Amino acid sequence: MKTILKPICSFAVVLLCFLYGNNLQAQRIEHNVPIIVKDAFQQKFPDKEPIWFSEYQGRFDQKLVYEARFMFDNRYSKAFYENEGKMLAFAAVIETKELPEKALRYMKENYPAFPIAQALLVTYASNEVQFEVGIYIDNAFMVQVFSKDGDFIKIGK
Repeated sequence: MKTILKPICSFAVVLLCFLYGNNLQAQRIEHNVPIIVKDAFQQKFPDKEPIWFSEYQGRFDQKLVYEARFMFDNRYSKAFYENEGKMLAFAAVIETKELPEKALRYMKENYPAFPIAQALLVTYASNEVQFEVGIYIDNAFMVQVFSKDGDFIKIGK
């Protein structure tokens, strides 16, 4: 029984962390998603049922962005849309072993005491691909951003 419950509990914890991530206070579940946004999502991801969130982004929080969270290809995924229905980015959770070797080496050299909490493969509307690697440092979630080849780009929160 324990061998069955342990994977289920682990799965539930990962799901909760993903669905209700570290920036939940800035987001809220959205029930009034514009039809143009829903239609754009359904065209890209037919037969998927997302949970919608919204938040204001940008330098002065002036841009409303909608986020669809859903399962895609057996991975927890997110799709981000502008108010006019344009898709901004798609992100999917990946396993640590799927990160480029250069990114893994960078993390081992610079953050040896901090295990990777989450790894994402992000594809932007411009077809630029990046990897985001999340770690906790002093209870703060920090994101290290890498190019598709594994070159370090920046640190985010």
